[in-house]
Amino acid sequence: MTIRSRYVASLAGVGLGVAMMFGTALPAAAQIVDSPRSLEILAQYHEASQAEISCERPLSADEETRIAAMAARASHEEYLAGSMLKTVQDARGRMRMTISSMGCKDPAVMDRLAFFHREIEPGLR
Repeated sequence: MTIRSRYVASLAGVGLGVAMMFGTALPAAAQIVDSPRSLEILAQYHEASQAEISCERPLSADEETRIAAMAARASHEEYLAGSMLKTVQDARGRMRMTISSMGCKDPAVMDRLAFFHREIEPGLR
């Protein structure tokens, strides 16, 4: 009986340790969520840069990298990497589609170009 009670006690101790480990790890993991506002800001930067590329001038690789860094800072990087990639691809694709169907004079495109010149371009100088 003594051996059994020790075995049960050790299993209970291991179970308690695991529960405590998951109990402290889960709240930290639960904080890593996508912020809709951050994803919106990220999309705005990439729509603007796509409008600039498609309607006005190509951007260099260095400029693209700096714009991505600006977008990350402005959005406080409150999103998961997979969500970030999907948001960037969707935003650029949406802008390319708008430009191909409506042209560069479309109000949505003009809005993003104005954003590019007001918010992004000064940071590229």
